[in-house]
Amino acid sequence: MTARLDTRERIAGMFVLVVMAIACVAWWIGVPVLTLWGLAHATDDGPTHFVTGLVGVPVAMAVTAPVLLWLNTLYLRVTGVYARVMEDEEEGEWARRLRGPLEPMMVISFAIAFTALCIWFFFIAKTAPRSVL
Repeated sequence: MTARLDTRERIAGMFVLVVMAIACVAWWIGVPVLTLWGLAHATDDGPTHFVTGLVGVPVAMAVTAPVLLWLNTLYLRVTGVYARVMEDEEEGEWARRLRGPLEPMMVISFAIAFTALCIWFFFIAKTAPRSVL
């Protein structure tokens, strides 16, 4: 039985997808930048800033990751995927792992963030290396 989504569910699903796409890029770029910016205001010592950044950025990313997981679950609920899987599980004896659009969005947003970092580092940053020799 395939249930067709009504207009409201499609609009809500698209809205959640857009928010999730923005959140994925912000997770790769915004969270590290804001963490390092906050650490720069917290300390004046370069080595301390470096070490706390090595610890602080992964911790900040781990703390904010549940927001992305919540958005993925919200998308599955809004589009009715979650309800259909629950119905299937009640009928059968096996449980299926739910996957939403978060995984491919994280890979694509990582590629965007990595490309932006390379462009910034090699072409925009004032301390970028100009020659190898």
